[in-house]
Amino acid sequence: MNANQKQRMGFVAYWAEYVRTHSDKDWSRQQNLIIDSCIKSAQITREQFLRMKNEILPAS
Repeated sequence: MNANQKQRMGFVAYWAEYVRTHSDKDWSRQQNLIIDSCIKSAQITREQFLRMKNEILPAS
């Protein structure tokens, strides 16, 4: 296994442990922060983001 593969496997192990030891509430809050940050940096509205993901109807 090369260094890149070892690093990836280490991250997978870290993340699996994190998921086992943190609540769904923590996970959800953190994901929300990341998604909101991405939307803000992309300078689109929440509605535009959801429309792009086909989760709400297109604007009329």
